[in-house]
Amino acid sequence: MAETWSKVVVSLDTLDPAMIDLLSHLLFEAGAIGVEVDYAQGYLENHPNLFGELAEPLPKERLEHETELIAFFEEMPDLDSLKTQLESQYSDPLRLEASEIENENWQENWKVNYKPERISRYLTIVPIWEDYQAQAGEQVIYLDPGLAFGTGNHPTTQLGVQALEMYLRGGERVLDVGTGSGVLAFVAAALGAKEVWGYDLDPQAVDSALQNLVHQQERQDELAKVFKETPIHFQVKDLLKGVDWPVEVIVANILPHILVNMLEDAHRLLTEDGYLILGGILNEKADQLIEDLEAHGFHLVQRVQLKGWTGLVTQKQEV
Repeated sequence: MAETWSKVVVSLDTLDPAMIDLLSHLLFEAGAIGVEVDYAQGYLENHPNLFGELAEPLPKERLEHETELIAFFEEMPDLDSLKTQLESQYSDPLRLEASEIENENWQENWKVNYKPERISRYLTIVPIWEDYQAQAGEQVIYLDPGLAFGTGNHPTTQLGVQALEMYLRGGERVLDVGTGSGVLAFVAAALGAKEVWGYDLDPQAVDSALQNLVHQQERQDELAKVFKETPIHFQVKDLLKGVDWPVEVIVANILPHILVNMLEDAHRLLTEDGYLILGGILNEKADQLIEDLEAHGFHLVQRVQLKGWTGLVTQKQEV
């Protein structure tokens, strides 16, 4: 464990939750191990900080900006490159400040704020350290998400889960692109998928998903048998490059500028009338992505918005 961490504070003037989520995602892509969102007004008295403690009253200079994103890195990133990357998505001025901090075991303390969460009509995500009693008819996915790979409670994940619940009928082969902690892959298996593949470019994310697969198989309930008998594969892979077997469903919870790079492969791999389910789309980016999807032979079936994010369900058509 590192003795010190690099801390980068990004100060900006927005309260838009979708933009804050997008910039946080970019910080994770840049190598952040954890990101804390700190609003200037009305937030801190109700939300503990990253260490699970109530924060001190805000100093006057802190009120100059509406939001701070506090990112922690194992090594200090190139600040000029990071600022350029953030400003490619956020047009107003922002400020970066960097410092080194002593390790305070925050990798464990963040768990205080991660609780069981019902993410759809039937599914609940539960951290593995929680003693949780499922209700009748409730299906539970147990996760140790890590700091960077997804807890399942983000709106984009919820949109993906709800789409899988609606369109999976059982017996499908499913690809989960950008699998992170594996939550959508596990949901697909729980809903009756015949075989599931989860891909991520980040080897640490794949390690996290593989460990979470062990957690699903070691559980003491009926779903344990499902996770033992359903082939579930997690691999390091760049989108769908090198994949050559047909599937009925592809789900991807990644940003549009990355999604467009896999549309040709997705169309090639999907069976006739197969579904491509997409999340990670800011509302204002959805129209352009729909145009790109239609140009690649996909028909829009459903469009759903949640907290500034859009989920799309599309179906393959022959070009």
